Amino acid sequence: MSELQSNPSVMPQDRKKMMGILDRFEKQAIDQERMLDKSEDEILRQIQQQQQQQQQQQQQQQQEEEGHGNTVMSRNNIGSGATPRKLSSKERNELIRKTIEEEQKEALGEEQYQRQGVEENFAIDPKNREEMDQILEQEHQDLLNRFQGVNLDEESFESIWTILSPEERQEFRERFMISRLPGENDDEDAGIDIEEEVATGTDSRNHRSASVDDDEEIEARKLLQEMGETLKCGGEKVGESDSDDPMMADLDSDDLRAIRDAEISELIPIWKPWWEIEAEQAGQLKKVTVSQVSDKDESGRLNAGSIDSKSKPVGTFAEKSSVVAEKFVLDEEAMLRPQRALVQDLDEAEEEEKQRQLTAATVPRMTRAPHPALIYHICALLFAYVATSRVLNGDLNEEPEQTLAYIFDICPFFSPPLSASPSKSSHMPLSTPTVPTQDIPEVDDFETTLAILQTSSLNSKLWKGDTLRLEMLSLLLRDLTLILARPSRSLRSIQQLKNVFNSCMGSTGPSPKGDSFPEGDRGKIGAAQKRTRLFSKSVLHRLFKKLEFYESYLVSDEFLLKTDRLDRIRTEVVMAGIRVRQEMVGWTQELENITRVNEATDSNAANSGGVVGAHDIGAKESFGAKKVLIEELS
Repeated sequence: MSELQSNPSVMPQDRKKMMGILDRFEKQAIDQERMLDKSEDEILRQIQQQQQQQQQQQQQQQQEEEGHGNTVMSRNNIGSGATPRKLSSKERNELIRKTIEEEQKEALGEEQYQRQGVEENFAIDPKNREEMDQILEQEHQDLLNRFQGVNLDEESFESIWTILSPEERQEFRERFMISRLPGENDDEDAGIDIEEEVATGTDSRNHRSASVDDDEEIEARKLLQEMGETLKCGGEKVGESDSDDPMMADLDSDDLRAIRDAEISELIPIWKPWWEIEAEQAGQLKKVTVSQVSDKDESGRLNAGSIDSKSKPVGTFAEKSSVVAEKFVLDEEAMLRPQRALVQDLDEAEEEEKQRQLTAATVPRMTRAPHPALIYHICALLFAYVATSRVLNGDLNEEPEQTLAYIFDICPFFSPPLSASPSKSSHMPLSTPTVPTQDIPEVDDFETTLAILQTSSLNSKLWKGDTLRLEMLSLLLRDLTLILARPSRSLRSIQQLKNVFNSCMGSTGPSPKGDSFPEGDRGKIGAAQKRTRLFSKSVLHRLFKKLEFYESYLVSDEFLLKTDRLDRIRTEVVMAGIRVRQEMVGWTQELENITRVNEATDSNAANSGGVVGAHDIGAKESFGAKKVLIEELS
């Protein structure tokens, strides 16, 4: 444009005409760029304005002379800028259709577009079109008549499904790719299926095989449901109809035996504690060959709790089968030796000293003699640590607050004060019955300490007395003995507990002392808000300092290592383990005696023609109650 203006050879009239053409091209380019930037609503609004302008121009042409009216009316419309009204959906679709038609006219040309429209209109015979319209109208009217008086918002899907015709059901299946609806009767569509098979020449054997598969699937689901109900009920009878089922009879005997003897747990990978690995390497656990004897008395115990009333009677004690296996047992003789005798290897002694020095550098030094009961408090905490590790399969840091709840629940010597208990907060799911420090009795031996721990376990909603079972208690006492064999293992256990505390104190979220959120903010707390902590940071910080105090005691030369305190407490734990194992043997012998007495009573009743005296009945009931008690304890 600048070259055009500076060229003197161009005539003024030509220059003016060319300038007008260039201005028009530039304006069209600007309009096209604006059209690309506009949204669909803006384009429709512009089209509506143009149509309004055209209508106004046509009205003006009828009233005024041709020529002057168009120019004046267009200028007035442009200057007025009247706000268009909101289009309805029908008007909007009509505008879009007209816009598409205009674009097609411009692309194909006026004559070709009209010729294409004529061909489309004459493609269908008018008579056929009229018949098609009548059929569609009749189908529509039939559908309205069938659904007349039916409230689609309140009626169920099954009731609406019964109103539909077979063709409509088939169309529904094809559209939504559904083979068969739940609860649908296959006989309803039998006629259609037969017609389709005859028309296509296909065989109905595929349909029969599919129905057989469905029957097998239903039967399998029913059996699984019965198994779940059997295991859920424990020892109660599910129903009279299941008593004669041989499959259910096998389920009673086998599944209950698998549950009670922990055969199912063998399928789950069991976590092996780190202290057992160290003890095996140090020779503190010795490998022995044991014979696991299984007799008919075991089957009798299972049948006593079986839901099958037709279980086989208990056999004689002579029928036995043994399985030879190897297992690691505690070397009690080695555990009764002094601590200096347990660490004889030079490398192990250096590793022990290195671990002690590292811990001593991070905790304050103990300057005065602690209370004599402190060693028993530490022992109780280590007992809670090994029990929690066994229950949680070694995953202490996966749910750190849950780990602390287990430890606080069983160890009253190391627990929050009563005011910080989660059971006092309404929003806490756990119940941790903490005990005030002044209510904890003084302990001067391990047996008293163990009795307090067992009482806490019995009253706990988390433990439910699991540590009272003799087999579990014997295992935990063995674990505690192995940890007390070396100070480094006790320090490692406390260090893992400190890691759990760090995970809890490092998590974000309101503490229990804040108790609740403001009224206006309660509704804003959603999935993004982290859950409330079970214990406040101040309580956890005080208990964390207590762990450091325990570490200071365990690394002190004057108050622990140069004394025999650790050896004495380990000896007490070993003796407690021996006592528990002797109780297990005694209960087993008592169970055998009860079984013999029951067998003798049944034999006398059989010899006397089924007549049993009142004394024999009372003795049998007493022995039966004692038998149940022994099974629960063992």
